[in-house]
Amino acid sequence: MSEFHFDFKDIVEEAQDVVIVTNASPLEEPGPEIVYVNKAFTRLTGYTAEEAIGKSPRILQSVGTDKKTSDLIHDALIKKQHIRTTIKNYSKTGIEYWLDLSILPLKNAAGEVTHFAAIERDVTEQKDLEMRLDELSKTDGLTGLLNRRAFDEVMIHEFARFTRTQNAYSLLMIDIDHFKKVNDTYGHAAGDLVLKQLSDSFEVIFRSYDRAARVGGEEFCILLHHTTLEHALVSAIRFRQTVQKSSFTIADEDIRITVSIGLSEVTASDLSFTDVIERADKALSKAKNNGRDQVQIYTARQTSA
Repeated sequence: MSEFHFDFKDIVEEAQDVVIVTNASPLEEPGPEIVYVNKAFTRLTGYTAEEAIGKSPRILQSVGTDKKTSDLIHDALIKKQHIRTTIKNYSKTGIEYWLDLSILPLKNAAGEVTHFAAIERDVTEQKDLEMRLDELSKTDGLTGLLNRRAFDEVMIHEFARFTRTQNAYSLLMIDIDHFKKVNDTYGHAAGDLVLKQLSDSFEVIFRSYDRAARVGGEEFCILLHHTTLEHALVSAIRFRQTVQKSSFTIADEDIRITVSIGLSEVTASDLSFTDVIERADKALSKAKNNGRDQVQIYTARQTSA
């Protein structure tokens, strides 16, 4: 068997994964002090060994670094335990990247933890894909608005906020009148463009922090934060009138549509976010049954009557 000799330091220095070694104490600022980084560290972060050694790994963190994750790491270091997690850091030039981070306590001959070794792998591409897939799972592919599942989550959080603060919110349910006729006359591609253009028009009437969703084929919901029924009605009427006066240009043809809108407001007697949705849905049905192209309100008093 042939013999060969190697130095572990050379292996670490040339490794593709980032390796950082810090002193085990002090952990509080300005510690923990970096005592070693390999070449992969410089390639990823832009900091040379000379710039990093003597500093804390906190130089790689910024406002976008999750505080809960940072605290989790800090707690593990205090307990001198191994930890593995994912964290967002920043390069010297401010470029963000994601790391699969594993921190190991290193002991001396007496069994005392004197250093920590962090082995880090750049997982930015995987994380970006994961976040993109998560976004797609919550987004309507045609309009870019929230889908039904994501909107339900928003409504759950908003109802929980209401139970704590009693700050009112209102819900609009919007349906395009006779939308099947648009598809039958101009084709489904034209219908899709109408849906897209209508969803784009939400930005003109509603505020940037209101939440809009496509919850059905031609049905939309808009959550109006911190908005009473009276003020929501003003916005709903203005939106209906804007749509009525507008035309949607599809393949050099002007298509005109109208919308029916149901409106409801959360109340202290509501037991769930679904109560608000059910009233808005009843109001929408009333608008459609009464001739369409109108706004109708359904209140909690009507529900109990």
